[in-house]
Amino acid sequence: MTSRSPLRQAGMIVLLITIALMVSVNVQGQTMDDEPLYRARVLEVEDVPAGSFAGDYPTQYAELEILEGPYRGVVAASENVITGNPYYDMILEPGQRILVHASVQGDTVRFHPAEFVRDRSIYWLAAVFLTLLLVIGGLKGFKTLVSLAFMGALVLYVMLPLLLAGWNPVMVTIGVTSIGAVVFLLLVGGANRKTAAAGGGTIMGLFLGGILAALAGSAANLTGLSSAEAQILQYLGPGIDFRGLLFSGIILGALGAALDVGMSIASAMEQIQQSNPHSSAGTLIRRGFHVGRDVLGTMANTLILAYVGSSLPLLLLFYWQDARWRHLLHMDLIASEMVRALAGSIGLALAVPATVILAAALYRPQRTRRRRRSQQGSPS
Repeated sequence: MTSRSPLRQAGMIVLLITIALMVSVNVQGQTMDDEPLYRARVLEVEDVPAGSFAGDYPTQYAELEILEGPYRGVVAASENVITGNPYYDMILEPGQRILVHASVQGDTVRFHPAEFVRDRSIYWLAAVFLTLLLVIGGLKGFKTLVSLAFMGALVLYVMLPLLLAGWNPVMVTIGVTSIGAVVFLLLVGGANRKTAAAGGGTIMGLFLGGILAALAGSAANLTGLSSAEAQILQYLGPGIDFRGLLFSGIILGALGAALDVGMSIASAMEQIQQSNPHSSAGTLIRRGFHVGRDVLGTMANTLILAYVGSSLPLLLLFYWQDARWRHLLHMDLIASEMVRALAGSIGLALAVPATVILAAALYRPQRTRRRRRSQQGSPS
């Protein structure tokens, strides 16, 4: 690799970022206005049982101190009704920090509890993750953070606006994941044959897995509306292809595992070729498949268990009702999750031979050119 390779690498990344930002600027989504939320601290709480003057539900009367915005420093009373639904109810205690709605009626401002403040816990957990990534991963850990930030920007400012604008979800996702994969691999692995093999194998595996998911989903008449969020979204974004959105989620969800498979195989094959430059293409392919089988076993388990873990409440519900599993496969919700898990795993499996064959093809010309150079340079 020449001394100019870092400049070339940086130039490629800048070009990709520029293209992504140009697309995001030209596609705008609709904004949703809502009442402003302000942070507040709970000072005192009085619990009033149901059936008293509070009404049919238990009620909490809380004294709140507003911590931000135009009402900063204001101490106000607030009413918090407990309906019995643990998902929606907020049980207030003194010292808690919450978010409140501010509703203005003439000269009167009323504050209503909206959510608990949860960002501090998330920030602490993210700080632990970032620290471990930088301490253990070093420079590569820092590059991983940069690639994660870039991928997040692609999803937020390119992928989501394009989907809301009615673009084909599968094509958009393949494009976004391909750009994100290339940037990630360039940052982590550099501009070399290993990165080319890993990137090509990953993209090919995900592309073929996405096609199979689309074929299977269409044959199974999946609607893409199995989740409550999708059902709500169909009224907000009538031009969205929800079945395509299901398939694009499969591709996006399998990206991380596919990158792991591709880079692991390409890196192992590079080490094999460097340790024995005279290795034949058949030897490289055979040993690459040995590595790929081991990696595939762990990654497929990771992907399947991730889907199962996210569906545990649903599985418990069916188990409690003693439902027949062969009947459950006909449900849109269950069939969608099965297609999601199986298609993602198929994409991982296809990434193995794609990476192996591509790496063998890329490493062999390198050895051949070196032999030719040595023969040309030897005295006759």
